[in-house]
Amino acid sequence: MPAARRGPPDQPRLVLASASPRRRDLLAALGARFEILATDAEEDDAIPPAEVLAALPVLDLPLADHPALRAWRKAHAAAAHAGDAVVLGADTVVVLDGEVLNKPADAEHARAMLARLAGRRHTVYTGVCVLRALRQGLAGPPPAAPLQLAVAAAEVEFRPLADAEIADYIATGEPLDKAGAYGLQGAGGGFVREVRGSYTAVVGLPLPEVHRMLTAAGITGLRDPDTTYRQWLQLQGKEPLPCPPTLA
Repeated sequence: MPAARRGPPDQPRLVLASASPRRRDLLAALGARFEILATDAEEDDAIPPAEVLAALPVLDLPLADHPALRAWRKAHAAAAHAGDAVVLGADTVVVLDGEVLNKPADAEHARAMLARLAGRRHTVYTGVCVLRALRQGLAGPPPAAPLQLAVAAAEVEFRPLADAEIADYIATGEPLDKAGAYGLQGAGGGFVREVRGSYTAVVGLPLPEVHRMLTAAGITGLRDPDTTYRQWLQLQGKEPLPCPPTLA
């Protein structure tokens, strides 16, 4: 799949501020045509503007760990290089016992995370930011939705895990670049007993929220998010998890 796909000339360009293959594939499945512009915005800890803080969905998490704020940092950094475009950023956090589990530092850290998650329920939040980057001096009215922030959540339950299963999974390398040390769409999905809420939020890009926000920003021609979700699952060789039904 090409990294850059231009949309129709009568709508703004769309830029995905992420190098994640999972987000790229989900956004493409939604029918969006986009370019990819990833940055190192995760290292930024500057205080954001007041209007961003005011727009953040309420979450009982430290501000630095708020996934919508992290998504805004990515989108804002990409917007500086995006010209006149709609920029989409996203960030996912895993929360267990009120603690945010970020990407593991190494294999031992991943093992400790997975051992904590085994046999228990945790929460996954994905924050989404859509903003409109504008070139200086650009003529015309301002965009209808210059800044949008949202959070989608899901409760995820792991089955009990044997030490050998954890070790084998870590040996694949998959956990080392994943929040919470697992990927639902990969081999880590075999650890998951149940998802209550947005499946695609756990993967990293909640399709209903993204569809709504991009449409408000002027991106047209997108596919229905629920249909996209089910078709994407089929392409992955997966089926929706059993009752309660998971949502896109």
